[in-house]
Amino acid sequence: MRAGTALIISLLTILMAAPATALDLYAGWLAPSKPFSPTESPEAPDYNDPDNWAALPDRKDNADLVPAGTGLEDRQANAVMDVFYIHPTSYLIGGAWNSSTSNWLARLITDYGVLPQQAAVYNGIAKVYAPRYRQMSQGAQVKPLSQHDLEKARSLAFSDVRRAFDHFLDHYNRGRPFLIASHSQGTTHAVPLLQYLYTQRSRDARRFVAGYLIGNTVEESRLKGLLPVCDSPTATGCYLSWNAVAEGGDGSHWLNKGQPVCVNPLSWRRDGVAINKNANLGSLPITGPYFLDAPDRHQTGARCEDGILWIEEPAARGYGLALFPGKGYHSYDYNLFWMNIRSNLEQRSQAYLSEAP
Repeated sequence: MRAGTALIISLLTILMAAPATALDLYAGWLAPSKPFSPTESPEAPDYNDPDNWAALPDRKDNADLVPAGTGLEDRQANAVMDVFYIHPTSYLIGGAWNSSTSNWLARLITDYGVLPQQAAVYNGIAKVYAPRYRQMSQGAQVKPLSQHDLEKARSLAFSDVRRAFDHFLDHYNRGRPFLIASHSQGTTHAVPLLQYLYTQRSRDARRFVAGYLIGNTVEESRLKGLLPVCDSPTATGCYLSWNAVAEGGDGSHWLNKGQPVCVNPLSWRRDGVAINKNANLGSLPITGPYFLDAPDRHQTGARCEDGILWIEEPAARGYGLALFPGKGYHSYDYNLFWMNIRSNLEQRSQAYLSEAP
């Protein structure tokens, strides 16, 4: 039964990361068929209810996991800082503009696909808080009836993220240093969340360590004057981002949204220096939580150019299941550099704590 459940979860995880071409095939009949209406939106989540959090540090969940054979440990119990993590789209099957936080399939994909492969990377240095929110559906993003309606759906989703963030700061964080982390749709909401933090909650911004805004187009102009791009492994009070595409591929999916920020996760700098794959400490293929084996070392090098993180195609099995058109490795933005992210979190947090009053 356990093996069967694990297989189902793994398949759902792959579906979660399905490339845009595959999503186009079903978005026509899963996309919203009528204009956005606030009165038909799902009920707003109450963040006093722990059920509206996919991960909480004092509760057992899949953000507590670490890959086998690494010697790594979940250190949330003794962590001195927090991370507010915003998950990517997991509402894949359904024709509404926004998902209810009680949608069972979206919850399953978030809990068993996303948390162990993304949110769990932070459990070595931070207590992990991951809210559920009325996320935009995949169909709405792929084939919206109008950009105006899509913006309304995006605003609804962000309103939850912002309320969850307020609850996090007011009831959970209690004056501790914190990070903001995200992927894909989550990064869409993380950018305005940073704007909100630095303009509306500036006192709390003093405790902001760094933003790991991965897997979407983050335009530097949107945060200019508020906080800089991280340009070293130990820089703090800054943010970083990347979108992975294989050499010889096409990065237009991200460039069409604007000029993306690119920080190389093998050097933690935004220059164009190519870093050899020998610097890659370990990658994870897309899988369910029961198959988090030891990471594959030295799978890909990386370099930033024109806002895209250009990578070598991994040689190990399990890294070609969910590619975007043009050799886009969007589904693997975290996975390819999992151990390097883990290591850098240690460096960056230590740098912050050594300088903090």
